[in-house]
Amino acid sequence: MELKQLNELIKKHDLELVIGLETHVRLNTKTKLFCSCANEETEEPNQHICSVCTGQMGVLPSINKEAIKKAIYFGKAVKSTFSNEVISWDRKHYEYPDNPKNIQITQFHNPVIPDGQVSCFRNDGSQFTVNLTQVHIEEDAAKLLHEKKVSLVDFNKAGVPLIEIVTEPCIRHIEDASTYAQYIQRIVQNLKISEANLEKGEFKSDVSVSLRKKHSDHLNPRTEIKNLNSFKFMVDALKEEIEKQLNYFIEHKEFRPTQTTVLWDADLKQTKTMRTKEFEADYRFISEPDLPFVNIKQVVESIDVDLSSLPFAVESILIKGGVLPQDAKFFTADSLRSKTFVAIHNVIKDASFVAKTLVNTIGADQYERIHNVTQLTEIFQLFKEEKITSVLVQNGIRSYLKDSTFDYKKYFEQNSISEDKIRQAVQKVISNNEVIANDIKAGNQGKAGILVGKVIAIIGKGASGKVIRQEILNNLARASQVHGNKTNTKAKATKNEKQKSKVEEEILPQIPIVIKEEYRTHTISQLSEKSISAEVTLSGWVASVRDHGELIFIDLRDSSNQVFQVRLSRETFPNLDELVKLKPETVIMVTGSVVQRNADDYNSSLRTGTLELETATLEILNLSKTLPFEIKRATKTNENVRFQYKFLDHRNEDIRKAIVNRHKVIKLLRDILDEEQFIEIETPILTAGTDEGAREFIVPTRKQAGSFYTLPQAPQQFKQMLMVGGFEKYFQIARCFRDEDSRGDRQPEFTQLDIEMAYASMQQIIDLNTKMFNEVVRKIYGKKWILHPFEVITYKEAMDKYGCDRPDLRYGLQMQDITDIVKDTTFQVFSKPIEEGGIVKCIKVSAKEQGNKRMSKGQIENLTAIAQQNGLGGLAYIIVNEHDLQSPIIKFLGEEIAANIIKATAAQIGDIVFFSAANYTIANKALDAIRQEMGRILKLINPKELCPAWVVDFPMFEKTEEGRWTFTHNPFSMPAIYDLEKHMHGQGEVIGTIIAQQYDLILNGFEIGGGSVRAHKAEILEATYKNMGYSKEEMMKSVGTMYKAFQYGAPPHGGIAWGVDRLMMILEKKASIREVMAFPKTGTSEDLLFNAPSLLSDKKVEEMNVKIMR
Repeated sequence: MELKQLNELIKKHDLELVIGLETHVRLNTKTKLFCSCANEETEEPNQHICSVCTGQMGVLPSINKEAIKKAIYFGKAVKSTFSNEVISWDRKHYEYPDNPKNIQITQFHNPVIPDGQVSCFRNDGSQFTVNLTQVHIEEDAAKLLHEKKVSLVDFNKAGVPLIEIVTEPCIRHIEDASTYAQYIQRIVQNLKISEANLEKGEFKSDVSVSLRKKHSDHLNPRTEIKNLNSFKFMVDALKEEIEKQLNYFIEHKEFRPTQTTVLWDADLKQTKTMRTKEFEADYRFISEPDLPFVNIKQVVESIDVDLSSLPFAVESILIKGGVLPQDAKFFTADSLRSKTFVAIHNVIKDASFVAKTLVNTIGADQYERIHNVTQLTEIFQLFKEEKITSVLVQNGIRSYLKDSTFDYKKYFEQNSISEDKIRQAVQKVISNNEVIANDIKAGNQGKAGILVGKVIAIIGKGASGKVIRQEILNNLARASQVHGNKTNTKAKATKNEKQKSKVEEEILPQIPIVIKEEYRTHTISQLSEKSISAEVTLSGWVASVRDHGELIFIDLRDSSNQVFQVRLSRETFPNLDELVKLKPETVIMVTGSVVQRNADDYNSSLRTGTLELETATLEILNLSKTLPFEIKRATKTNENVRFQYKFLDHRNEDIRKAIVNRHKVIKLLRDILDEEQFIEIETPILTAGTDEGAREFIVPTRKQAGSFYTLPQAPQQFKQMLMVGGFEKYFQIARCFRDEDSRGDRQPEFTQLDIEMAYASMQQIIDLNTKMFNEVVRKIYGKKWILHPFEVITYKEAMDKYGCDRPDLRYGLQMQDITDIVKDTTFQVFSKPIEEGGIVKCIKVSAKEQGNKRMSKGQIENLTAIAQQNGLGGLAYIIVNEHDLQSPIIKFLGEEIAANIIKATAAQIGDIVFFSAANYTIANKALDAIRQEMGRILKLINPKELCPAWVVDFPMFEKTEEGRWTFTHNPFSMPAIYDLEKHMHGQGEVIGTIIAQQYDLILNGFEIGGGSVRAHKAEILEATYKNMGYSKEEMMKSVGTMYKAFQYGAPPHGGIAWGVDRLMMILEKKASIREVMAFPKTGTSEDLLFNAPSLLSDKKVEEMNVKIMR
């Protein structure tokens, strides 16, 4: 359920959310909390441990003073009263393998920070404040490494100092919880008391949530979601858990009675219950007898924190200065960026100017190169005072960041125009243009722009146009007091007009309706240097407007998605001050002459960067409201917002290019098939349903109550009917429908290239489709891709080597089955699966594949987590060192078996061998997921390569969970000729050995097409259903029409269907098929543009003879 829908349901039932957080932050002290062991990351387990942190008998803890000081820094940042001048320590009792003492030393009665508050900005600029119940110091537990039957403990983390930040249950919105947590992370990073790295587990949150009636103070039993180390996961987990609680309330008319603790499974996107929630009494808190009370009053008084540099204060300055809230967070996301902004703003006092200049001149990762912020401030001051131009600023700062010795003052001096030179040039131009000068004296300041251009022609581009204009006005004012008075009067009038205009601009003004016989003579794509001096009319959208005083420049973009610079002067357009306010995406029509730009103005990033339009007329065809997102940043905008404004999303260059290329690909496929004498035939959208395959969309009909059409999952039976009907070569760009959950490469409605041909063998079908694929890549994408020749691999080879039937062949990491090598081991992680009929497989990762440096502990832990998410208890491995084998499993496995594994895998020094032991399905699934992740993190995948392949010789049948046979692809396939006898007469397990004439087209780890030679004889089709346990009557109900048709001379035939959306996703290098569809649904199958699916009126529902169960 989407967040908006969830919030509406909560509101509908007069409920509110009650959310509280407990955030654990690892302090970056040098040593642990109660001993002198180092507080640092290490790959080797149990290196930084002693008798204290492993909980040995008879040892005494010793308090880390640094940890208390760092906690006090945080307390100052959250405005704590520090009412506990004396703090104490307590024992929290709980038994768990990662807790060596069966107690945790924490603070319960007298915490270091007894209160506090954190203020936050939402993305819309509104504020909220979270009150803190307390913040206490405590020690971290050890880390468990789980195997199938054994759990190993790494004590390196045991005793590391944490602060636990506990909020009151005062958060009422899901996204506020994530926003608050991000503020906490930024605060501790700004204070430099923790790196707060989410991936390293240095920052985790436990979120408690419950529902209650609005205006109630009662707290209902809550669910605690543990160990969330991602802000996105926090939002996803809360949505999922709140939906569960809400559904329970709707169904039972009461709140869920049990208090539980759950974990978030990011892959399955669901919470999993750990245990019934413990209460305070379960922990049996008692005072810690081995640690003294600590008086912190003097330390608190000695510590001072600059609140003005903390995230909320900095964002307040930025937002009040006119910076958008989401842009303000760019600066507070990094302490160095934040401090740089504050330091410069303290001098410049213009938040918008400072923020904009920083963004335009310094990359996000370049702030560490700032040698001296005072020098940077000096450059900003010069720019603010218009003593240097924007080009000089960008070039000067770029050089300064590269070289700390760069003399920016000298650079600016050499490349700037002095005030004397400007004054002399202005005097000369005024003397040579007395008529224009007299007009300006008389009050026509618009003509000052003409003189500005003449001054620039003399002195070059090293001075600001505004500075030159002001000097012209000042010069003329000095020359004639009378004319100066007139000029001042006119200036006041202009100022009043501007203020009036500003008020009116708040409302979208009414403009004349402009209807033309012809809106353009050229598109931008048709313009080139050959167009110089030509008079043209262009129409399109305003991409941006740049104000240069007496000139403005509009970047005009049309449907070709190319941009052309349009120049407007005040001389031609007296209303220039109004035109400069044109909002992005306003539609305009301009007429003028194409001219060559000055060499200094060339824009190499544009195809037409040497040209511009000297505009004679401009007409506004339609205005635009303020955009919900910036067009050029559309792909980085929240997807739900994009889908609500899909008509704006389409204007983005990347989005448009994908849709245009999709058209080109489909047209080329049509042309190829037309040349091959295929006929495009449309098949029905309304059809009859089946009980096989994916869930179907059903369509009621008012004419036959109780009967339904369904939308086709594929035109399978129709195209086979066409073969029977004598249309030997058929194709269709077919719309297909499946009522399934959406995901990155699936949608409820999608497009297939559907092909069927009679009198064709499997090889002929494969050859045709290979040719089509290669032509698409070469003709549409050319050198954008490195296209490898097609491979052909059997299903068994794919499963044996890669663990799946759609492997990514761009990299190696092939698997080996070592069941026979380890079958005699007593190591239960391997022996038990083998006894139960499972397998043991492994992947060798060479030193070269690791980049000639060993995979880090963090990477191996990440792979272990993936293994566990895919059904394994853990991830066993062996590292080959120069003189020995390194692994926690060798002592269980035995050195001889370990050596045989290394020999069989040909592992060399520096290689790592990873193992998967389970039943056939899980062992392959887990190792496939691990292989894919290693390909990504080790950068083994060349993103420019296409490695297509055909997978053949699929098994015809597989077993369901209930133990009955079902088809692997579809029930219409022809068995391999050599297995035809088994198919017709086989029984029992023999059915599982039948090979089908099926084939899949795979590409870079995705299946993009699949098909088969069809069973064109009625008795073969009947045998297929018999093997699946169907009676003839049941078969006739499912495929009776096809069975009947096959008895009227059906020719041999076969076919294939390509997933057009998935193919385009890969060719366009997109992460989701939603990015290559013009009007996609969301991840929850909703159309946010037209709000579908939607509720229908009771009259409409009744008319369709349908009853809705609410």
